[in-house]
Amino acid sequence: MIRRGVGQVAKMSHLAARFVGGSDVHVVDPNVDLRFVFEQQEQLQTSVESRNLKIDLPTVKSEYEQWFEVYEQWKNAGDKETQTQLKKELRAKKDGLLNALSLPNMIHHAGHKQPPILKPSNHAQYLAQQGLMRIDKQNHVIHLVGFPVVVQKMIKDQLTELFAESQLISGSFFARAAVVEALNLDKELLTEFTDGSNHFPVTYLVGTSLASLISPFIKSSFSEKNNTWPISVQSSGSAYFPVKNEVDLINSRQRLRHSALTMTKTAEELDVLINETNVRIGAYLDEGLNLEVKVREVRGNELRNYESQAFVVENRGLILSRISRCDDYISKRLNIVQGENNEFVQMIYVETDIDRIIARLVDDLIDGKEPPKHLRDAIKRSY
Repeated sequence: MIRRGVGQVAKMSHLAARFVGGSDVHVVDPNVDLRFVFEQQEQLQTSVESRNLKIDLPTVKSEYEQWFEVYEQWKNAGDKETQTQLKKELRAKKDGLLNALSLPNMIHHAGHKQPPILKPSNHAQYLAQQGLMRIDKQNHVIHLVGFPVVVQKMIKDQLTELFAESQLISGSFFARAAVVEALNLDKELLTEFTDGSNHFPVTYLVGTSLASLISPFIKSSFSEKNNTWPISVQSSGSAYFPVKNEVDLINSRQRLRHSALTMTKTAEELDVLINETNVRIGAYLDEGLNLEVKVREVRGNELRNYESQAFVVENRGLILSRISRCDDYISKRLNIVQGENNEFVQMIYVETDIDRIIARLVDDLIDGKEPPKHLRDAIKRSY
């Protein structure tokens, strides 16, 4: 059963269930020593203001410090009675922890270029007239037949090959509330799922996404010897989006996406990976599919809460792919470590919207631009 508009408990209460009580079961052990966040006062201020967030940082800092003082007393308490009393005090001061956990990732670097003007697309009218696309306006989804389906599969397979070093997995399309909070996602933009019972854990429909790729690694510890670094996984499947007025391959609430997550041991490795990925995705779309694309570093107000830096690959103002630098923000919240010293892993996440790529390929076709030969050959072989 799917339900919407359900009242939620306090933000981050599922992630911090151990210290809040009365919410979801304790499924995650986030790092709650967030003193390092407030020690970087100038960078924190920039990260909040650049995102246009309205947060009273002095109050958040003060309330967190009060909570953390009790937390340390609770950790060091010798007798059970004292522990019980301090646990009650921790829960009474829970907002200090919850508000601190709500803070976004620090910004590593942000771009300055304005997003380009979006060129309107005529793909929906063309495909509908050709009998190749049916629009379900009631459910805000589209159904393809014929050559667009062939192109979908071809691009999906090519992206999988493009990330050949990444292990192909089939992630769950659903994620617990604790995972959604660990990524600091806006729950209002997600669809909550329930079986109708009172004891069913708060769960969200996330589709093929960062949430689905990261869920198998909650509370994981990777050894240096038994793993080949970097550790990388990928998946392709349906992704889900908020409902929009337009229903087409660009705005449908359900679209085909390819996602890849890579974990490294050091931040320096991320720099190399991000550059390589920008080139790899850009070259595939440009040289492989003959799409005119540009790579743009997004501005601070375009960053997602879990991102410290992000690049988008765009065609005439339409985002086709996004490369997200996460650093150790997520691993600290989901307790994902590596090595003997249990250091938090660094992450980069890449998502590519296959349906949007098809929309732009059709736009080129309408404009009289010939599709790439391998694409034409694939379509011919399907008939």
